[in-house]
Amino acid sequence: MNETANRTNLKIIGNSTSAGGRFLDVKVTGECTFHGEVDCRKLTLMGETKVGGSLVMESMKLTGECSVKGGIEGESLRGQGEIKAESVHVEGIKFTGNLSVSGNCDAEDMQISGAVQIDGLLSAETLELSLFGPSRAAEVGGGSIKIKRSLGGALIRPGHHGQLRFAAGLIEGDHVDLQHTAADTVRGGRVVIGSGCEIGTVEYRDFLDIHPNAVVRNQVKV
Repeated sequence: MNETANRTNLKIIGNSTSAGGRFLDVKVTGECTFHGEVDCRKLTLMGETKVGGSLVMESMKLTGECSVKGGIEGESLRGQGEIKAESVHVEGIKFTGNLSVSGNCDAEDMQISGAVQIDGLLSAETLELSLFGPSRAAEVGGGSIKIKRSLGGALIRPGHHGQLRFAAGLIEGDHVDLQHTAADTVRGGRVVIGSGCEIGTVEYRDFLDIHPNAVVRNQVKV
């Protein structure tokens, strides 16, 4: 992102389309379809945006829906609504809503309130997931992993408590704290298996705590 001299700002209001390209700051209010990739410094989206290629930015703030055919790369992603992408590689994510990724999703620091569907690996040095809806990932990895049910989500969806669950094949981290999670294997240094969990095998090094309401079929100290 060094050639700022060749970049200009882009502001879209209403319904529009763009070929895409390299920009400084992009602001969309309304609906916009970018037919190619978008590479910009700052991206502000309010409404519905579709990107026909990859999305590269320094910071992104979303209120609404964003669908990206390729991957999303950047430093900061914040906002609320719905994001769909092939992959996500962002240093910091703080998002409320629904995140669907057909590949891997990784960050240094990730805080999501809502629901996630990750077909690949969900990883972060610090991961906090507060469930509003059914969520899943093939695998989860990180330093500190905390997955819980949002009290607000439980209140919003009365009678659907059993569906407000996170499911994964493998969850592995240094510190793992889970609620309402179903996993084949959980592996970590300090592991807390909270209420509503159903785990096949827990492998732990230093500490293990299992809630009376949780189901753990096998536990192994390694």
